[in-house]
Amino acid sequence: MWKLRLDRPYLRVLLYMVPFVLAYAGYEMARGIAFRLQSYAVYAPYVDLEVALFGVPLAVYFQFHRLLVLDIYTGIVYALHPVYFFAFAVLLAFREPKLFRRLLAAFLVASAVAITVYVLSPTAPPWIALPCIERPPNLVLKLVELVMGARIDPNPYAAMPSMHVGMAVIFGYYYVKLYGGSRRSLLVAVAWVASMSFATVYTANHYVADVAAGLALGYAASLLGDKLGGLSLH
Repeated sequence: MWKLRLDRPYLRVLLYMVPFVLAYAGYEMARGIAFRLQSYAVYAPYVDLEVALFGVPLAVYFQFHRLLVLDIYTGIVYALHPVYFFAFAVLLAFREPKLFRRLLAAFLVASAVAITVYVLSPTAPPWIALPCIERPPNLVLKLVELVMGARIDPNPYAAMPSMHVGMAVIFGYYYVKLYGGSRRSLLVAVAWVASMSFATVYTANHYVADVAAGLALGYAASLLGDKLGGLSLH
């Protein structure tokens, strides 16, 4: 009789991916639940903060200071979410299972916190909250939609915190660990987190406050992931 062989590496890795799929299902569920529980979306405090800090909401500033090279660059960076993260998770699952369990724990912690906030305090991103804003065209996303034959509709009420940034931080944290804290790995991690943080604001998908929350959430979840991922299940 055929038996499930969990010692087969490819099957084991497929099972490892199940929590990621469930987490993303949770994001989609949060989209519907939020407005059954709340009849409004928060955005005014985040807009007011940017006005106080910069004199104008950053989405408005970038609306009138677009550069084609930045449109292309930020579009690619933003569209890579969460493909690069899953690819890195698969790499760890094969190469460093112990490190993978910590990354998975960090991802689940961050996702649980983010989904809870999305449900209890839905936040409209700048491209919805500010009527004058148009997001720069994302050619990569358009290509993916063309291949899939369907429109990819982002959650319009999940700005705070930015999980684009949170996942970038978790990736960077464990990328550095994978390569023993080398200077090169640290530079790659910092560059990616900085690129994703800028891309989320430039494309009018997030406020600066969302980015700050994503940075804090990603780092805190990574620290907790080290603790939870190292626990023995026996």
